[in-house]
Amino acid sequence: MQNKTFFITGIDTNIGKTFVSLLLILAFRQKGLNAGYMKPVETGVKINKDGSKNYIDGHYLKEISGLEADIETVTPYTFQSPLSPYAASKFEGGTVCLKEIIYKFYDLKGTYDYMIVEGAGGMLVPLKQGHFMIDIAKYIDAAVILVTKAGLGMINHTLLNIEYAKSHGIKIAGIIINNALNETDESVLSNKKILSAYTDIPFLGDIPYLQTEKDLKDRDLLEGLALKYIDIENILG
Repeated sequence: MQNKTFFITGIDTNIGKTFVSLLLILAFRQKGLNAGYMKPVETGVKINKDGSKNYIDGHYLKEISGLEADIETVTPYTFQSPLSPYAASKFEGGTVCLKEIIYKFYDLKGTYDYMIVEGAGGMLVPLKQGHFMIDIAKYIDAAVILVTKAGLGMINHTLLNIEYAKSHGIKIAGIIINNALNETDESVLSNKKILSAYTDIPFLGDIPYLQTEKDLKDRDLLEGLALKYIDIENILG
């Protein structure tokens, strides 16, 4: 692949997009490449008593990966309500400025070999009036990496996302299966094979469930997982 910017989206919320983004960055770094990260919009960000924001995804990724970019640049827009950005902005006031997101993206991109941009929720999460989350990928000319779950229902949801992307001229670089929910039903063993019979989109990873919160913060463990379960060679082309 010749892409330098990847937009991480999922078939649903709580699918592990931030965790996948972290593994991608760690995989790039272990190949000697400098990868940056941006999550343009995050909801559910509460305000601390001192007035600071309790960032979640961007803070986790910065903490484990050691990214130097300040959190306000990584995540320029936040809302306290755990809703879609558009719904949260209607409830709290304010709006999302796509031009500001794009400007900050290009500021970051200039200092990295590769950029990982993580969306909030799935492709069609409302971002602002007339715009969906996936529109960011189009505006920054990013190839999409679609994160899907491991268990029952993933084939339908994954194919629907692929069909939407193709019909709207959105490039899909590949699919990553992430067993964030510790799914163990019978379909887990066959989903990848069956899905590959219906799409030519490559699989770029198949990540197992991590048992504990401690595992999610163990950088040595995560670096090993990145090399073992992320097909970085396919991503790099």
